[in-house]
Amino acid sequence: MKNVYMSEAGRVTLPADARRRLGIDGPAEFEVEVDEAEDALILRPVVTLRREDAWAYTSEHRSLLERAHRDSREGRVRELTEAELEPLSE
Repeated sequence: MKNVYMSEAGRVTLPADARRRLGIDGPAEFEVEVDEAEDALILRPVVTLRREDAWAYTSEHRSLLERAHRDSREGRVRELTEAELEPLSE
């Protein structure tokens, strides 16, 4: 475990090895959770999405993806030719 220090302005610098382990490269935004029972601060990296992309992260869509991945893993797939796919794009 490594100590970090907070400036008078409240700035904390995260150690490079911790950033590397979490895949944080460059500026980042974090969610802060205060765990009073453990006397701890928990920082979680967050990603900001555009509103029009948020649908992909809804529970309904994630359920559909999980179902599709399960079907694929279990061999329930169908291959289509470009000609068969074209009418579906209209």
